[in-house]
Amino acid sequence: MIPKIRMLDLDEHALVLTMSKSGAVEVTNPDMCDALAAAVLRSIADQLVAAHPPYPCTPGEGPDEQHERPAEPVTGHGSRLDRERKVWTDGRGHAWDLSLNWSDAAGGAWRWTGVLDRGGTPMMREVDGDSREPLDVVRSLYGPIAPIGGAA
Repeated sequence: MIPKIRMLDLDEHALVLTMSKSGAVEVTNPDMCDALAAAVLRSIADQLVAAHPPYPCTPGEGPDEQHERPAEPVTGHGSRLDRERKVWTDGRGHAWDLSLNWSDAAGGAWRWTGVLDRGGTPMMREVDGDSREPLDVVRSLYGPIAPIGGAA
């Protein structure tokens, strides 16, 4: 394997952080106060924590199929619902277990209302709120979403 080497002109960047796979960290901030650099890094850390999905992640492994769906939109066209099992299969063939509550990226929980919208997409209700949105809208606006259990 040929190593990838990327040259950085440190004078072009206010703050550069590099970390090797072994965990060795180097921070370069030639024209920035160390306290300001620390504040920026704390802010970045807060953003990363806030963006972390509501389920354990394993970087480098493929996403769990139940949690992560392809970037393609969910579509009700061509979908089917198995009411007895509470499983909805979207128009692209992805199965969604509607018997479970689903957690969004902000930690909110959603549950199926028991009905489909006009387009054939499950209508979801915020567990601790009044919002009602189709599953595709919940996924787009509040996602990623992940199953967290609990009867719908």
